[in-house]
Amino acid sequence: MKKRKKTYQTQWAGQFGVAHELTRRGYLVTLTMGNAPATDLLCESPSGVAFSVQVKSLNSKTYFLYQESLLEPNASRFFVFVLVPADPPCRPEYFVLNNQQFQDIVKEQENLLREKEKKRGKPYKKFSPGINYGTLAQHNFLDA
Repeated sequence: MKKRKKTYQTQWAGQFGVAHELTRRGYLVTLTMGNAPATDLLCESPSGVAFSVQVKSLNSKTYFLYQESLLEPNASRFFVFVLVPADPPCRPEYFVLNNQQFQDIVKEQENLLREKEKKRGKPYKKFSPGINYGTLAQHNFLDA
């Protein structure tokens, strides 16, 4: 049997998991199947409000990478970061952020990187932007 790429399975598991949770709560959900670069799910709330969701998934507690194009403000876009554990009995973890919370976390992550660079004495090489799992885990987004 051919071994499948883990990241591909993790991303789909995250997207279907988020779609499942939203549907279970009475939302209408459509998957874009990768055809919309900044949107994974198109949704409508039970009260009729339309919004989109960008899902980022991991199977270990590292960095959720994102495209810089997602930094453009979009009040109707939400972000769900999903930790899909490699161990099947473990439950996924969901971090739901509105667009402003995402922008704030990105700034926080950039500030942390700058502080590390100051201590190090030189800048890191350019790499894909990301948000550390630990940064998300220390926030309670339900209160915001």
